[in-house]
Amino acid sequence: MVPLHIVFIATVILTAASGLAATCIVVFGDTRRNEGQRAVAEKLAQIAMIGAAAMTSLLAVSV
Repeated sequence: MVPLHIVFIATVILTAASGLAATCIVVFGDTRRNEGQRAVAEKLAQIAMIGAAAMTSLLAVSV
C-alpha cells in the first residue's frame, strides 16, 4: 500500500503543475482570440481546483 505522504506529495505536484500551466497559457497566450487555448486553460484551472480540494481532504484524513 502506498503511504499517505507519497499520495499527498503527488497531489501537490500535479495541482501546482496544472495551475502553473494554466497561468502560463493565460499570460503568454492570446486566449481572447484563440478558443482552444481558452478551453485548455479553463480545464487546467479546474484540475488545479480539484487538486486543491483533494489536498484539503488528504490533510483532513491525516489529522
